[in-house]
Amino acid sequence: MNGLSKTIDELSPQQRSILEMRLKQRRETSISLPQQDEQNLVLAQSIDSVDQLLAKFYGRFPWPWRAVKFDYLEDSEFETVMVNQDLGDWQHETVPRRARIWVAGCGTNQALHTAMRFRNATVTGSDVSTKSLSICEENRRALGLPNLELKNESINHVPYRDEFDYLVCTGVIHHNADPQATLQKLAGALKPSGILELMVYNRYHRLVTSSFQKAIRIFGEQKEEIDFDADLVMAKKLLDSLPLRESFERAFIQYMDWAESDLADLLIQPVEHSYTVESFEELADSCGLELVAPCISMYAKNLAAIEWNLEMKDPELSEEYYKLPDSRRWQVTNLLLQENSPLLWFYFQRKDANRPRKSERQICEEFLQTRFERVETTQRSYLKDEDNKYSLSPTLVPYPMAAPAGPVKEVYNAVDSTLTMGEILERVGIEPTFRNVNPIRLKLTTSAYPYLRSV
Repeated sequence: MNGLSKTIDELSPQQRSILEMRLKQRRETSISLPQQDEQNLVLAQSIDSVDQLLAKFYGRFPWPWRAVKFDYLEDSEFETVMVNQDLGDWQHETVPRRARIWVAGCGTNQALHTAMRFRNATVTGSDVSTKSLSICEENRRALGLPNLELKNESINHVPYRDEFDYLVCTGVIHHNADPQATLQKLAGALKPSGILELMVYNRYHRLVTSSFQKAIRIFGEQKEEIDFDADLVMAKKLLDSLPLRESFERAFIQYMDWAESDLADLLIQPVEHSYTVESFEELADSCGLELVAPCISMYAKNLAAIEWNLEMKDPELSEEYYKLPDSRRWQVTNLLLQENSPLLWFYFQRKDANRPRKSERQICEEFLQTRFERVETTQRSYLKDEDNKYSLSPTLVPYPMAAPAGPVKEVYNAVDSTLTMGEILERVGIEPTFRNVNPIRLKLTTSAYPYLRSV
């Protein structure tokens, strides 16, 4: 018997119980991650230590910025209908009208946007940052949202099981110490019939930021504790001292206004994982989830490519490409387009869901057999004043605000609710191939392009 065993044997039952409990906690919260060069995992020591870092980071740099306005539609079912159409559900049944929704890692305003979009739903917003939740709660009261409840909690320790019809988690799990453990919590919180909207960083989009963040971490190795203010000063000095700003502006300036929180989120994040389509699907698979469909976010549609399918000039090569299963085809797109590929923003469902997954091709086949009508509703807005207070604008804006443009305009103008989409395409002379049909579906019937509703 070695010395350690003798020591344990000599402990009282109470002392031994305490020791066993602490060892169990260490096993549950400690992680062993490969320290890939292309990711910022220097500080990913344990689940709980990273939770504490994130609470501190977002307490200092609440993110995202305060919204200039919050919009909502007078048709309270509009957004639910469109999310269902994103999923290829033309009967609008997958996400129910009165859904239970969880916004996991809600930050300062995502739970607010969600509660306004789905006003018939019951929405829970969770975050580790008390500062972010304080801002969110202040605005919740100003906006008058009785359907939103906010909770200061870590995704890694929530008790939820089989509770939510729809779960939104975007830009969150890749900042956790062990994204697999975090995603397992999300998967467990979904009802068997539920849908998860999940976004993680695309590896090819984050090479610049992850590298910069790791450099900041190396500078801070000799400090006794993490000082995010000092890190941000260091980051600004590096940008000004070296020929780096141009590369950052090329990658991000088109949609970032470079406020303090923006810079901190880009340059000094404590932990940053990133994924390819292949590694993202493997992560989801390990948590009992399967890909359903790409999500084209309203917040991201102008920032990156939206189409996961490539156009190829060679007919034989194109035919081989389109024979591939969805995720394998998207992997090819990710590998070939790299930094120009779309955001890794997808819908998932549990593998034990009570419905089979539809391929994009199947969704398009059903799309061709479905009749549609043009949608019309009204948008109203709460506008922020100079004192950061929100008030309801008296202006009513027709929604959608503009008719679709480009190649889909002719299809939109020809819509007749007595005709199927296949009949409409025949009328306007468009061959109903998958390569022709899928872009039309995306640009006319999804949350990001909400022009048509199935009838």
